[in-house]
Amino acid sequence: MSAEFRRPTGGRSRRRRPIWVPILIVLAGIAVLFAVGFGLSRLLNGSSAPEAESLASASAAPLPCETTMVTAAEVLPRSGKVKLNVWNATDRVGLASDVAKVLKARSFTIKQVDNDPQGKVLEGVGQIRYGVNGRANAELLAFYFPGAILVQDDRPKKVVDIALGNAFTEIAGEAQIAAAMASPSPSLSGPGCPSQPAVASPAESLPAPVPSMTPSPAGS
Repeated sequence: MSAEFRRPTGGRSRRRRPIWVPILIVLAGIAVLFAVGFGLSRLLNGSSAPEAESLASASAAPLPCETTMVTAAEVLPRSGKVKLNVWNATDRVGLASDVAKVLKARSFTIKQVDNDPQGKVLEGVGQIRYGVNGRANAELLAFYFPGAILVQDDRPKKVVDIALGNAFTEIAGEAQIAAAMASPSPSLSGPGCPSQPAVASPAESLPAPVPSMTPSPAGS
C-alpha cells in the first residue's frame, strides 16, 4: 500500500514574488533621486545668479581710499640715506657752505655746494627742489627748513636741492624736528588713492628758528 502525500487542507501555498518587482522598485527610487537632484541643482543655480551679479557690481565699484594717521618718522627715510645739493640764492657770502657743514653733521650726504645754478635770488626761506623719485627725501628736508617751498622738476634721480633764500635764518633744531616728525597726521592709503598725492609741508608744525648762524667771510 503506497503512501500518498497530501497537503494540509487548511494551508495556502506560497508564491514567489516575480523578480521584476524589486527591480522596478530600485528603478523608481533612482528616478526619484534623480528628480530631487535635478530640482536642487536648478534651485542652486538660480540662487547663485544674483550672487554673481552682486559680485560683478562689487568689482565694478570704485576701490576704497581710506584716511589713516601716520607719523613722518614712520614713512620718511633717515637723513643718512639722503643726498642733496646746497645752493646759495642770496647775496650773503658763504651761506651755502655754512649750511652744508651743519647738514653734513646731521648725516646728510652733501654732493655740491655753490651759488644757485638757476641764478635766482630768493626772498623767502628757500626752495626744496626734487624729482618724482626724490619726493620722500624732499619731505624729510622740509622738516629741517620750515617755510621752504617744495618745487618738483623733471630730474630722474633722488638727489634733492636746497636753494637758500634771504629769509632763511637757521636749520631747525634736532629736538624740534624729532617732535614734529613724531606727530601723527592724516594720510591717504588704499588701492583707490592717487599714486602721487601732494607733498605736505611740515612748516606749520615747527616753531620759527632763532637766528644764530654767522656767514663765513668767503665762499658760497
